[in-house]
Amino acid sequence: MCSSRGRVIPAQMKKLLDLLSEDGVLQHGKVIYTYTTKQCFWKRIATQLNSVKGGVYKNTWQWCKMWADWKAKTKKKANILLKQKHYDREQLVSALSNLELRLLKVIEYPVDDLPEQQFEITVNKEDLSDNEGPLIGCMILDEENGDLILGHESSQDDDANKNETPFYSVNLPNDSTKKKLEDSTDSNSKERLFARQIRLQDLKKVLPEDKSQKSEELRLRALELKLKGEELRLKEMEMNKINYLANIEEEKLKCFRDISASLKELVDLSKNGNIRFNNSV
Repeated sequence: MCSSRGRVIPAQMKKLLDLLSEDGVLQHGKVIYTYTTKQCFWKRIATQLNSVKGGVYKNTWQWCKMWADWKAKTKKKANILLKQKHYDREQLVSALSNLELRLLKVIEYPVDDLPEQQFEITVNKEDLSDNEGPLIGCMILDEENGDLILGHESSQDDDANKNETPFYSVNLPNDSTKKKLEDSTDSNSKERLFARQIRLQDLKKVLPEDKSQKSEELRLRALELKLKGEELRLKEMEMNKINYLANIEEEKLKCFRDISASLKELVDLSKNGNIRFNNSV
């Protein structure tokens, strides 16, 4: 079971690179969302990464941000190494790990231009190994604000933040894109097939969720109507009680008026007939 705290393990990073290395996922180092949304794509990625044994658990947005931060930090380190090679600048920087080298190759970074002495001994630039080497710059989740810290500094991918579309947007192909897809090679056909498979998987996940959501809405609506009916019944009982008390008061007033009229009539008779009326009360 994955923990919600701690560091991202190398196995999860290797799994992430495996998923992003599939045909049609990356284009010039950036994820493309031709037949799916950004949220659906990273939800699928997060589900598989969270299933890695012994790894850390993150939500959809945290995995997306982790990829952007890791990519930015690795590119920054590679740029420093390039400056050291071309301008003979000395700057303290750790060697690139196996996973970092593989990331650079996945995003089409010119790995061949990097200096040889900055690689780990077990790494060959020409034939990168998939072995899980130590991950330089461990990734730690800041529990207070949810940001991802790489090593002892947090990095942000400014270019990615400017070009990435929001979670709710869909990058639908326009006319020029459709024309390019029709004239593409076999690799583009594989890309379209992969994108359609992802779209079908996303639809299969969304349909049961929509059905369960509709059922829950109907259940809540039924409970609301039941409570409303109970409220009306209580109001009716209260009104019946008020009407009953009002009827009793009317009967009492009628009785008092009858008694008063009878006493008045007796007094009048006693005065007219010289009959003395003794009130037994």
